[in-house]
Amino acid sequence: MNNRTAKDLGYYTVIDEVKGLCLSELGRRAFDILEFITDRTQLSDRQDIVGDFMSLSSLRVDKPISFPTIADVMEELQIPGRTLDGEQLYRLGEYLNAATKFISYCRLPRKLPGEPGTHDQLSVVPPAMSLFEPMDTQLVKLAMKLSETLESPGVVKPTHPAIARLTKEVERKRAERQAFSQDFLQHKSGPSSNVQPVFRDGRVVLPIRNDQRSQHEGIIHSSSASGVTVFMEPYRLVELNNQVVMAQQQIQMEIARILAELSGQARDTIELLETLQQEVAYADALYSRARYAEIHDCTRPQYGQDGQVTIIQGRHPLLKDKAVPISLELDPSIKAVVISGPNAGGKTVTIKTVGLFCMMHQSLYMVPAKEGTTLPIFHSIYTDIGDDQSIEESLSTFSGHMKNIGTILQQCDHESLVILDELGSGTDPIEGSALARAILEYCVDHVGLTLVTSHHSVLKQYAYAQPELLNASMEFDGKTHEPTFRVISGLPGESHALDTARSMRLPDSVLQRAQSFLGSEMVEISTIIRGLEEKRREAELRERTLDDRARQLQEQVRQNDLKKLTLKQREQLLRQEQIGDLSRFINEKRSELENLVAELREGEITKEKTRKVKAFISSMEKKQQESKLKANEIEKSLEQELYREEDAHSVVFSVGMDVLAGPHKREGRIVRQEKRGKWLVAIGPMKFPMDERDLRPLPSRFKKEQKKVSVSYESRSVAPRPTIDVRGMTLDQAVEALSIQIEGALVHSMQSFSVIHGMGDGILARGLHDYLRSVSQVSNYYFARPEDGGYGKTYIELY
Repeated sequence: MNNRTAKDLGYYTVIDEVKGLCLSELGRRAFDILEFITDRTQLSDRQDIVGDFMSLSSLRVDKPISFPTIADVMEELQIPGRTLDGEQLYRLGEYLNAATKFISYCRLPRKLPGEPGTHDQLSVVPPAMSLFEPMDTQLVKLAMKLSETLESPGVVKPTHPAIARLTKEVERKRAERQAFSQDFLQHKSGPSSNVQPVFRDGRVVLPIRNDQRSQHEGIIHSSSASGVTVFMEPYRLVELNNQVVMAQQQIQMEIARILAELSGQARDTIELLETLQQEVAYADALYSRARYAEIHDCTRPQYGQDGQVTIIQGRHPLLKDKAVPISLELDPSIKAVVISGPNAGGKTVTIKTVGLFCMMHQSLYMVPAKEGTTLPIFHSIYTDIGDDQSIEESLSTFSGHMKNIGTILQQCDHESLVILDELGSGTDPIEGSALARAILEYCVDHVGLTLVTSHHSVLKQYAYAQPELLNASMEFDGKTHEPTFRVISGLPGESHALDTARSMRLPDSVLQRAQSFLGSEMVEISTIIRGLEEKRREAELRERTLDDRARQLQEQVRQNDLKKLTLKQREQLLRQEQIGDLSRFINEKRSELENLVAELREGEITKEKTRKVKAFISSMEKKQQESKLKANEIEKSLEQELYREEDAHSVVFSVGMDVLAGPHKREGRIVRQEKRGKWLVAIGPMKFPMDERDLRPLPSRFKKEQKKVSVSYESRSVAPRPTIDVRGMTLDQAVEALSIQIEGALVHSMQSFSVIHGMGDGILARGLHDYLRSVSQVSNYYFARPEDGGYGKTYIELY
């Protein structure tokens, strides 16, 4: 693969976007070398891995995080005896932490579909799992040691046992110094004095009146501006200050020892680190391909045997939303395609799309098209697109094209794809068309597949007469005189130069004169082509109409079958329920009736017996009324359920539609449509992406009463506080409290607040920061200043 082809097809622009999705620096560097796989097995293996990454993204698991750059760390570790600073060791720990998460993500146990024909899913080894072995024990221990010892931005944790012990010693020395200073000043100035020790050059000194300094032995550091007071360090205080400084130096010496020890442990794992970097770079390069494929809705092309090419709704990735999907199907027997049609009709974009798809297939493994797209494996791709004019080399446009085409014809073979734009242009039309046909004939004999765009009728006629060649055209709407950018296979296209000129408002006299210059044969051919195009449009319209009607009939049949099945099921359930109720009622009343008859037969009929008979008859009448009411309720319920079922199958969601969202059926409104069948739904002040299957239209009774009823939004949010304290909570409890605080802040338009989580082992701080990274409404978060809480407090800013 040469750079000329990659540049012509815009491949480098695509690669730049993929590189931007990488998690590591070495992963980005992997794309600096133009990769083009020609081995089918190797290509299939990598497609499996990228496809596995795409399936992993649908799982609700933590995604891999970015890797910090550790190139300088690896260089320093190559030097024996060199000690890394805290920031470098901290970055190494972050790299190992990111690698641990990436490896866990790739090796996540899961189910994958079995081979076609099997009924159940089979437990197989996911392709992405093959990228990593479990992390080496030595690296795991190093990562744990770095995490336990260091905190951002690379300082030894105050909770480290050695540092904590020395810090206590420093505090003890400071307390001893403070006690001496207070006793000295109180003895000198009295208990009621407000004189306090002060700092000068990092040492504690005592303010003494100048006229009393001779009464004390010590070192004078400075005096006040008025000269009334001098700042003295008595000899005993000198010793105490020195003890504090020495205790502080012990901490620094211990920190240096700890960093040296960590550097030595890291140096012992340098070979493992280098291997890990290579594995991460390779896996990251594949993972970025999967992320790109998800963003651009790419699919895995099927392997096209014997050179078969089928592109279904292919979208040029560089055109983004402006891309018009193209579809193209080439039989394996086709050796060349001549694409003709109007200027600015999409010929060049079409051949560029095909060429770029072939490059993406064999280097990025996925293409932005629909399922069923089929591409062969080419060993090389050559292009001649654009203007090769060069003043420095004395090359005209035509000469530049011929020079490039000459190089292509010398290097191409039966495993090549050759793309030639506007073949034979830039010179005399007769000679240019003759040369274009000769070049095309050579390509048919020596090249696997050739794509040519041209306005020359000679090439259209040649393609029409040869079974291994195919004419294709870009559709042109004769009514609007605008191209539709659809590819029409099997039919040559017109240039529509006169129509284009007419739309550009050339004088009618000029257009009529040009029309007269066209020969009668050319006019006849043009008429035939237009007639064929019109018939093709009519046939396509009839086919689409029949297809739509067939789909409607199939849907109606399915709906009717579903209704019948539902009715039968409901009828069966109702019968069973009614039979059960009647059976129980009859058994109860039979026993009651037998007892009643027995009482009537014994002795005289009294008022009590008459009352029991009336009560029995009344209970029977009440049961009859209850049965009628229940039957009516069931009938209404059945009608409503059938109506809802029918309404659910016919509903079409749209922006602005009121819906019931999520498992709790909270009322919301659709804001916009997202990718992969998702909708962004506003529920109160919050917006959530929802699957279409989790949405239901509001029932009709709500829609009818919408003007009469005021709908209120129930939220868990409460009035937010400027500061919340989560110390003593578990991480889950702290995240829940922070989530409620954020929601309340958004509802009440609070721009910022703070959370006190304490320092401890840093579990709460790291967990809350990880959560904040996932909240799109958070614009920034940072630790407080040392005097305001330092690493034990975090400030949060909202959009």
